[in-house]
Amino acid sequence: MGSEHSNGLLQIGELAVLTGASPDTVRYYERLGLLEPPRRSGGGYRLYGKEDLGRLQFIRRAKRLGLSLEEIRSLLGLAQEGECRPLRRQVAELLRRKIEDCEAKLAELAAFKADLEERYRLTLERQDEPSCGCAAFPASCACLPVHIDEVAPSGSENGPAHGTAQHA
Repeated sequence: MGSEHSNGLLQIGELAVLTGASPDTVRYYERLGLLEPPRRSGGGYRLYGKEDLGRLQFIRRAKRLGLSLEEIRSLLGLAQEGECRPLRRQVAELLRRKIEDCEAKLAELAAFKADLEERYRLTLERQDEPSCGCAAFPASCACLPVHIDEVAPSGSENGPAHGTAQHA
């Protein structure tokens, strides 16, 4: 493959190493159309040039920002047009949405953490209570600080699936 190297072409493994992707990832991006079908050597090996390397690096950098493959596809389209301003505007908008998503997830996690802390506190308080007979798995088992109505399907006779947290 010496002539391919002298032309600056890379095999899939070399491209993968340079970008931190696996060869399977490179092939996956090709199947999705994020990377163009590569040239082939006389022996059938995939061969990639500088443009392929740059495109894959762009994809990897966008993935590092948490962008989905569909979001990356739209950015690739803008990038190919060669105008930076629309690309930068789109990147800014996508990142703004990612930040909003992170803030919502953080709020959800903070609420979940507070709930766990309260249930932990209740569990510690009840450590010395008499046995509740949990070996038979009764609904009234007090070992888990979760009421049955918090996990029962909605509309069942046991109560709503989700409601205000009631602690056992």
